[in-house]
Amino acid sequence: MPIALRLSVLSVLGLLGVAGLVQLPLAPPLATRTGAATDRVLADLASQESQQDARARATDVLGRFVGGEITRYFWGGFSGYLDVLGLEAPEDMEARITEAPQQVQLLLIPREGRERYGAWVQAEDGVPRGVACSGEGSPGRLSRRGDQLQCPPGWRTLELRGAGRRG
Repeated sequence: MPIALRLSVLSVLGLLGVAGLVQLPLAPPLATRTGAATDRVLADLASQESQQDARARATDVLGRFVGGEITRYFWGGFSGYLDVLGLEAPEDMEARITEAPQQVQLLLIPREGRERYGAWVQAEDGVPRGVACSGEGSPGRLSRRGDQLQCPPGWRTLELRGAGRRG
């Protein structure tokens, strides 16, 4: 029996290899298939790609915001204006900045989709710390774990490229 099983597996692999060599399509590519199920899959893929693109653009702005606000803090305090930091919100997102004593927040709200993006910078005992997060709805209160800021409940931490990890 083991020999027959081996021969069967080798035969199937050989047929797949020959089909690949002669470029014999075993199933039509997804984009050429028709039907409601295919349309739904393609729409879901387009939505996921759009969301990933929005998240990447937002993460870039949030990382530069956190880095810029930490730098501004050492030069005299936080800024409530993106242009002072040399930043612009992505064209398809609304930016809201909120200042409070020893804290500044940037919330980016896409015109489409439910995911929102936020960055917070807080200073305690003269040490500024920042975090960037994504989530749905209005963000709640930040918390701290040791020296690091934590995202509001239900929100996820975004890895800040270029700005490095700010704890």
